[in-house]
This record gives sequence, structure tokens and C-alpha cells, in this order.
Amino acid sequence: MNIRRFIQQARFYHFFQPIYELHNRNKIGYEALLRSEEYPNPEIAFQLAKKEHQLFDLDVGSMRKALSTYLSTSENGLIFLNIYPSTLLDPRFISLLKRVLTSREHNSRIVLEVSESELIEDIKIFKERISTLKQDGFLIAIDDMGRGYSRIESIIELEPDYIKLDRLFAKDLHLSPKKKEFISIFQTFCDHYGSQLILEGVETSEELEMAKSLGVVFAQGYFLGKPAMLTEAVLI
Repeated sequence: MNIRRFIQQARFYHFFQPIYELHNRNKIGYEALLRSEEYPNPEIAFQLAKKEHQLFDLDVGSMRKALSTYLSTSENGLIFLNIYPSTLLDPRFISLLKRVLTSREHNSRIVLEVSESELIEDIKIFKERISTLKQDGFLIAIDDMGRGYSRIESIIELEPDYIKLDRLFAKDLHLSPKKKEFISIFQTFCDHYGSQLILEGVETSEELEMAKSLGVVFAQGYFLGKPAMLTEAVLI
């Protein structure tokens, strides 16, 4: 299907993956993940949208639909929404977001996950946009830290509420002294500067127990809960 028509007709839906506090196994919220029949690999849809100069429309359309799905339920936890830096920098974004949300009380439940797969061209302007969103009550996360264009500058300059470590750090964590040391350093940094660390991709009990022993507070992954339609995910 033509990517423009795909976006215009909103021929996509979302799975929701739970995020847990590990100490007491409390669910703190969900990450919304775009899914569609036309593009089984959602990254292909976003790549095509970028090529056709439609990335903003797909990014915002996805956020709008995910929010509509989530806020229509009785769930009161956080909702993590992926967003590209170029979308966040677009002058239309903040006013559009405010139109989508009918109540300011929803803002504090929304975590905007800034994708590290796209380079932030101007960190100064980006920081100003993040500051505006924070003043409006939104929470900020740096997604996939440790993959792609990941830069420590993003953490230092943006002061995110959450830092999500890429799944490569969780894989066989219990067998890798280097990964253990890296996660310990990051967790210490987060504890000191007020960010919360979320370890992505936890898929085994061994990885989970090692993460807990390293002081990791929050995690998500197949072992904790697979992405699913929201009606199914709330039962996890």
C-alpha cells in the first residue's frame, strides 16, 4: 500500500508492552508499539514515511491513535510513546499535542520516548523544546540508549526522567561482566542525577535476577510481559 494512503487511513493499531518495577513487580505503565498488516516490520513503515517526507504525519498519527486507545480505558499508569527528534522539533507538534489532549491532567501520564535512531541536529533548540514540554507536565525518556546514534550528550543536556537501555545490555546479562559493569555505572548515574533507568529486552529469569542484583529498578521484556492488544495486556 502507498505509505501516504496508509497514514491517511490510519491503517495501523498498537500493541502495548508492560513496564514493571522489579522490587515488588508492580506495573508502572505500558509502551505503545505500532503494528499493521501492511507492514509487519513497523520500522519499514517509518523508513518509507521518512523517504516520502511523511515521517511527521505517521509519528503524530501513531501517537494520536495510541493515546486514544489508552486514555479510553480505566488504566491510570504511564503511557510511553515513541517519537522521532524531527517530529518533536516540528513547529506544529506542541500545539497539535495540546489539541489531542482534552485534559492537562493526562500530561503527567505521558512519557515521550525520544528515539536515538535519529540524530538530533541542534541540541540547543531541542533542549528548549524539551523544557517547554516538561513545563506542561510531560515526562521525557531517552529510548534505546546504547544503540545507533546514542550520545551521552543527550542525557546530560536533556535531563530525561527515564533512560531506556537497549536490549543488547539485557541479553545474557548474567554471563557478561562488561554488561554488568556498564549497567551498574548507568544505574549509579541515574540514582545520583534523578533519572530512572529502564532495562529493555529482559527475556529470561537469569537476566531478570541479575538486573535486580545490580539495582535496576524498572524493566520490560518478554519474560515480564509480551506486547499485546491492550485488553490482553492489562491481564498480565
